[in-house]
Amino acid sequence: MFVNKKIVIAAAGLILGVSSCRKFLDVNTNPNGATYATAATLLPAGELNIGTALGVDMQVNGSMWAGYWTQSPSASQYKIIEQYNTGQDNYSYLWDNLYTANENLFQLIKLADQQKKRHYKAIALLLQAYTYQLTTDAFGDVPFNQALRAQPADGGLVNPKYDSQRVVYNGIIKYVDSAEALIQQADAAGPSSDDLIYQGDMAKWAKFGYTLKLRTYLRMSKINPTAAQAGIAALYATPGVAFIGTGDDARIKYGFSTANKNPLYAEASSAVINGTQNIVGSSTVIDSMNSNDDYRAYIFFGALLSNGQVKGITQGNYNSNPAPGTYSIPNVYVGGAAGDARSSSAPVNFLTSYESYFLQAEAVVRGWASGNDSSLFYKGVAASFNYYSSELSTEIGVDGATSYDIYVNGDVANSIPAGYWAVYPYTGTATDRLRHIITGKWFAMCGNQGFEAWTEMRRTGYPDFFVPSVAAGSAALPKRFLYPTTESVRNSAFPGLLPLSTKMWWDL
Repeated sequence: MFVNKKIVIAAAGLILGVSSCRKFLDVNTNPNGATYATAATLLPAGELNIGTALGVDMQVNGSMWAGYWTQSPSASQYKIIEQYNTGQDNYSYLWDNLYTANENLFQLIKLADQQKKRHYKAIALLLQAYTYQLTTDAFGDVPFNQALRAQPADGGLVNPKYDSQRVVYNGIIKYVDSAEALIQQADAAGPSSDDLIYQGDMAKWAKFGYTLKLRTYLRMSKINPTAAQAGIAALYATPGVAFIGTGDDARIKYGFSTANKNPLYAEASSAVINGTQNIVGSSTVIDSMNSNDDYRAYIFFGALLSNGQVKGITQGNYNSNPAPGTYSIPNVYVGGAAGDARSSSAPVNFLTSYESYFLQAEAVVRGWASGNDSSLFYKGVAASFNYYSSELSTEIGVDGATSYDIYVNGDVANSIPAGYWAVYPYTGTATDRLRHIITGKWFAMCGNQGFEAWTEMRRTGYPDFFVPSVAAGSAALPKRFLYPTTESVRNSAFPGLLPLSTKMWWDL
């Protein structure tokens, strides 16, 4: 990985610009920036870089390849994604943002050590673990052990070698363990409002770490089930272990200033795209939600003015030329409405309560954890509805709890049956139950955790009603992102380009 030789340093005036710019920034391009780094500037800078990576390229690619979004018939920005034909240059900004985030966090860890700020260091370790998982799940083998050490004081490693995904995953677990140990220690100099995710709430950060660890082990369920089972057993046996629950969602809330907008909305509002609506709803997810009377469809997508319904187009069928106004676009609550300023305040999710419950349910079904899988499944569904409770009230006049009740139990008075995907197969096989759990998670992640949904599809094969893009012809759904051109031309340790069809280490 080619590393910018200047350490990325963030100041209050710079931080607000990170999420709305795909290129990473440094103090040398900002005359109003601080001349030195502090823990209170490095932390939010790292968080915002992750949010930009997760909220733009990962969100768009993931949501299209997961069957949520598709290319608008009236635009052309993302046709190559639908054609399963993306190139190296499509991922340059993403790579830069991921590694710039980790550079900020790496410098924060060193600074926190010097200043004995244990909780800052703990958060930095957790976010590094999270970011490296994003990076390796997107690209495969990546610089890890030698990454971020281009500065002479850090070893001068300007051509860091690539580590295998197995090595990176083992490192992720070690980072989480180190962070959890630090969280247990007292620290009067911890973060507050400079932590854009949890505002310095270390109890929530502890849950974040344990949930990330559970996700990491479950990702290994096929490639190394023995290690995954043992790791999960040890995790559940940890004194005081707790996972993310309702109200603990790890996310960045945008819109707290005119300069800090949801990164996808900022991208759509840029001079390059100029407010063009490039993405619309895919019939893959919309048809399924409509057939299940799932009112979340009105949160994830805008209703048509003509009939108040939510309607998508066939995945990749952008040449069909349907009339504008006959298909839905992603709603403002997921940052997908390019021309609506309300999209600017849509959050970017890192780890959510519903993902956490579904992960726990899967661990129980696999026999790797104790608990009630059906109860955890329904907690996951309820958490998704409750996450958007006020938005549901705004859109359809029914809050999250009532919408959930209709989805799960039906509405006899209005002849609405319970949705198929809302009826958990209590007596079914483990495969039946896993199918429901993963598909339930897929519905919940629509438009708000697109990359994670695509990743889980690669790992599990669910949902099993996925519709490939008609624009891709016979090409297979991509299994990875391509390394950026900067890596292949500047890093002498570059291992060689792999095609989009090459599976991840954990994808058997």
